[in-house]
Amino acid sequence: MFNKNKKENIENDSQKKTIISLALWSIFFVIIILIVRGIGSQNTSSNVSDNYVNDKLNNYEYTYSNDKIVVFGKMYNGKQVFMVFNNKYYYDGKYVYEVKDNTLTLVPDFDLNILKITPDMINNLTLKLSPNKREGADEYYIPLSNFINLFDGDVPVDVSGAGGYNIIVSKYYNDDKLYMIKVDLSNYYKYKNIEDNGILTIDLYEQNRVNNFSSEYERMIGVIK
Repeated sequence: MFNKNKKENIENDSQKKTIISLALWSIFFVIIILIVRGIGSQNTSSNVSDNYVNDKLNNYEYTYSNDKIVVFGKMYNGKQVFMVFNNKYYYDGKYVYEVKDNTLTLVPDFDLNILKITPDMINNLTLKLSPNKREGADEYYIPLSNFINLFDGDVPVDVSGAGGYNIIVSKYYNDDKLYMIKVDLSNYYKYKNIEDNGILTIDLYEQNRVNNFSSEYERMIGVIK
C-alpha cells in the first residue's frame, strides 16, 4: 500500500512539473510575442511621427512653378516674401503688400492661390493616408472634397459633385528630407472650370535656415515702432 501511494505521488509530482513547465513556456512565448509586437508598433509610430516632423517646415526657401507662373520666395513661420513677374511682395499671414523703394503698399485683392499649398497644408491632407511608392516618390490620392474644404475653406464651396475625384500629391525625399512636392490639381481645376494643366511643382531649399525677415517689413507698415 505504501509503495503504491509513493508511486502515485511520484507520478502526480511528475505530471504537476510537466504542467507547470508547459505553463511557464506558454507565458514565456506570450511575453516574447507581446514584446515583438510592441517593438514593431513603436517603430511604425516612430516612422510616421518622424516623417511628419521632417515634413513640417516652418522656414525655408521655395520655388512654385506651373505652366503659367514661377514664384520664388521665402517662408518664415507663416509669413512670406516672394517674387512674381519681377515684382516683390510681402505676406504677413493676413495681407499682401507690394515692396517697392523701401515702402509697402497694400494689395487688397491679391490672390495667393497656389502659395496657400504649403508643406504644412500637404501634411494635413496626407497624414492619415498610406502612400504608394511610385517613381522614387511617396504618392497620395487625396479626395477632392478634402482638398477643397481646406484650400477654399475661407469661402463657402459646394463639394457635392466632388465625390469620386482626387488630387494626387507626390513627395520626394533625399536622405529623409523632403525636397520637392508635385501636386496634380487637374481635377480641382476642372471642377472649378479653370483652364490649367493642373501640375504644380514646389521645390524646397535651405530648410530651417531662413532668418526671420518679417521685422524689417513690419516696421515699414508700422506694426513695429
